[in-house]
Amino acid sequence: MNASPFTLTTVCVALSLTLAFGGRCGMAAEPFRGNLTGKDMLGFCKDALADPMKDFEKGMCFGFIDGFMAGHFVATTWHYFHHRNEKMDEIYGRLCVPKEMNRTEMAKIYVRHLEAHRDSLAWNAGQLLDAALREAYPCPE
Repeated sequence: MNASPFTLTTVCVALSLTLAFGGRCGMAAEPFRGNLTGKDMLGFCKDALADPMKDFEKGMCFGFIDGFMAGHFVATTWHYFHHRNEKMDEIYGRLCVPKEMNRTEMAKIYVRHLEAHRDSLAWNAGQLLDAALREAYPCPE
C-alpha cells in the first residue's frame, strides 16, 4: 500500500498552514491578552486587602501580581539578551519597582490606581497594573 504523492502533499500543506496560522487560515492570529479587567482585579484586590482570610481573592490578586512581575522580568531579560548593545536601565518598557517591594504593597498601589482611574476599569488588568507601577515608581531619566 503506497500513499499517493497527492495525498502526502495535501497533508503536508494542510499541516503547514495549520501550524503557520494557528488553525485559522487567512486570518491573522490575535495574541492572547488575558481576560481579566481592572474591574475584576479591583474587586479581588480590595477584598484580599480588607480580609486576609479570603483565600480565593488573595490568590487571584497576589497571583496576578506575581505572574505579571515574573512575565515582565522574562520579557526584559529576553530583550536585554537580544539587544546587548543597550544598557539594562535603558530598555524601553522596563519597570523600576524597588526590589524590597512586596505583594501587599503592590496590591495597595494597584487598588489606589484603579480607584483613581475608574473610567479605565474595562481595560486589560495587566496594562493597568503596568500603569500603576510606573506611576508609583517612575524610572530615573
